[in-house]
Amino acid sequence: MTKVSESVIAYKKGRLSKKTLLDLYKKILKPRLVEEKMLILLRQGKIGKWFCGIGQEAISVGCTAALQPDEYIFSMHRTLGVFTTREVPLERLSAQWQGKNLGFTNGRDRSFHFGAPEYHIIGMISHLGPQLSLASGIALSHKLRNEGRVSLAFTGDGATSQGEFHEAMNVAAVWQLPVIFVIEHNGYGLSTPNSEQFRCENLSDRAVGYGMRKVIIDGNNVLEVYQTISKLAKELRKNPEPVMVECMTFRMHGHEEASGTKYVPPHLFEEWGKKDPIDNYEMFLKSEGLITDEEIADIRKAMKADINARLKKAYAEPE
Repeated sequence: MTKVSESVIAYKKGRLSKKTLLDLYKKILKPRLVEEKMLILLRQGKIGKWFCGIGQEAISVGCTAALQPDEYIFSMHRTLGVFTTREVPLERLSAQWQGKNLGFTNGRDRSFHFGAPEYHIIGMISHLGPQLSLASGIALSHKLRNEGRVSLAFTGDGATSQGEFHEAMNVAAVWQLPVIFVIEHNGYGLSTPNSEQFRCENLSDRAVGYGMRKVIIDGNNVLEVYQTISKLAKELRKNPEPVMVECMTFRMHGHEEASGTKYVPPHLFEEWGKKDPIDNYEMFLKSEGLITDEEIADIRKAMKADINARLKKAYAEPE
């Protein structure tokens, strides 16, 4: 990714403590380092498929960190940060991607079609739209039981063209369910640019038609994501209603690694590379005097060592 000398993202730390700011840094860094390792293993033939979320980590990490541990999240194929933020053991994740029994599907799937119910993570449904209805169902359960909890579901911009997306929005709005719908607006649905998918200026403009609130945020700004979702979740726990959150970001890799990116104009990678969520957040933390280059190097070194140790455990597991 293109390196820049100073942050191009407008971070506002508000009242967040130093501990929270540094904790978010470690949380956003971990999925990046895991993915970089997975891309190497993919090319070595040690895993079979990979849907890369590099450049989009701020969304999954910010959303997950903002929720309570017992609030359900519906993940998708580019939200590794959900699993790492909820501290799902990497050896189990790696075993999943290698198709081993230690994984979450007993070797039946080598991709992201899995959940971790014990961590309140529900696995993705491939075409993404249907999981929004299930998130509404869980939110309905919370509301009927007066539990004061929310559910959150991720979906992609391409999935907003599916019928079940609209069904989920409608029932959530009519019944005023405490659910947060997060759209990762990354520019493409498979290889189709959004200019060929919809005519509205923003995907969240559709929220008005259902009578629900909408919020548009910078999906590469981990603080904006975290603070926005924290605020919304707090409101919805007391006064249930659905909210549509559109996170503006960009897909820096192909739909999956085998598909390539030849259909994407090169200048977009240049533009969005400068908005890398980790590089920019590091620069912000350094400018605030919260971290040094030496501390960053130490954190990265320790994290990589832990990743390698956990992968070694997964390799030793039987098929």
